Amino acid sequence: MNRQVWIDHLTSWKTFLNERISLVEDEGERIKCERQIKTIERVRCGAVLNPSLLCEFISPSTEESEEAICEKFYFDMNDSQKKAVRLALGENTLSLIQGPPGTGKTQVIAEICLQLLSTNPSLRILVCSETHVAVNNLLSRIAQYSKGIRIVRIRDKENDDAVDEFSPESIINLYLKWASESIQNKDAYNIIEGEVRDFISNDQRKKNQIEKALALSANIVGMTCNRAAAYDFRDRTEMFDVAIIDEVCKATLPEILSPLVISRKAVLLGDPKQLPPVFCSEEQEIIRSIQNCNLNRFMYIDTLFNEGKKVSVLDTQYRMSNQIGCMISDLFYNGSLKNGRNEDVEDGLTWITYEPSNDWPIPTEELSDRPKIYNEDECQIVADLVKQIISEGNPNTTVAVIAPYRAQISSLRKACINSDRVKIDTVDGFQGKESDVVIFSVTRTKGSYRFLADDRRINVALSRARDRIFIVGNQEYSERDPLLKTIMGKCKIIEWQ
Repeated sequence: MNRQVWIDHLTSWKTFLNERISLVEDEGERIKCERQIKTIERVRCGAVLNPSLLCEFISPSTEESEEAICEKFYFDMNDSQKKAVRLALGENTLSLIQGPPGTGKTQVIAEICLQLLSTNPSLRILVCSETHVAVNNLLSRIAQYSKGIRIVRIRDKENDDAVDEFSPESIINLYLKWASESIQNKDAYNIIEGEVRDFISNDQRKKNQIEKALALSANIVGMTCNRAAAYDFRDRTEMFDVAIIDEVCKATLPEILSPLVISRKAVLLGDPKQLPPVFCSEEQEIIRSIQNCNLNRFMYIDTLFNEGKKVSVLDTQYRMSNQIGCMISDLFYNGSLKNGRNEDVEDGLTWITYEPSNDWPIPTEELSDRPKIYNEDECQIVADLVKQIISEGNPNTTVAVIAPYRAQISSLRKACINSDRVKIDTVDGFQGKESDVVIFSVTRTKGSYRFLADDRRINVALSRARDRIFIVGNQEYSERDPLLKTIMGKCKIIEWQ
């Protein structure tokens, strides 16, 4: 990247974050912004633990990377996965792995971790993602294979207990249980217990200290990218040997930099064909108020994947049926994505059209220029369809109901039956997840296609499905957009009565 472009981009981020701090009321959001500013300052001053990693991130070399030799693989892997693992284990400081939907990124990350620790059991590996769910999935997969690895899972303020056995609290309680059974002198034990419990219960600074101590003693530490900036890693003795960042294309630049500045080496996994970071309306207003600010348009990480010479691409998906997989491959990956599952599902692609009772969205008096975007016709169709799938299908079939707009999601949640097998969320909320059946509500019958027919958003929405996709949308409106029209041409069209 051009040096001035990089400097200007970091400056824009710092300006944006300072503006965000001045306006935000939530304490957690303020702390997150302050951490990101601190990370940017470290980068601008060169105060990083491995400058060569940062240089490679800013200006990747064009030389061919050498693949490491792997005598055996812990998981059953295809050729593209094996190549990605071997390159990640090589001498290169920075590795990029593009993982389209269903191509096994989680398995590749677990394999990389196991391979690294098999050659050096004392390595410290930092596993990060923009979301907690991705971190939990990664640690669970690694732990299933090897129980001897020391894992610590550090959360932000999340109450999720999916991997609670690795939390600092669980580790400390296990230590105290061992101490109570092993230390004969009860006075000595009471002193130890009192000190430990006092240390972790008083203030956040002390909690950070013990979390950092546990992180430095573990083989694998899992946390969000933002959390990685909460600790003061001072020198090379405290840096991580490898940072692995999943869903990196959905993270902002400051989030990505947070693990990079405290690691010797990094492996970045993502897909520039799926959703980028999402800025809320307040953040969009700040961006518009900053002169020449393009944070919502220019995604530096996308340029690394799209223009980089050393990107490993996982080329076989195992989630989707052939009909769905071929559609996703043709529309978004130039036909290069293979179907590893290799299974046909009858009527796997269905488009349900209808005659709308209104032009949706309906303008409201208080929000005439920015109406809430919902569609009662589609809510009723989707509700009936969900009921039909749940009552007539396999009792284990899961259903994902997806729409591009939050107001439509709220309406769908009220309309559809309440079932553990049915998940209803926005497209953005479903990235990284999957379901047997996906029902996608187009919602609009008039107006802009900008948000609705975004290639990356549609890719995420439709690639969540394993077996069947139902798209509910008025044909007359939808076929005026080239992408929606192409999708419609691949589907069986049914008119809902």
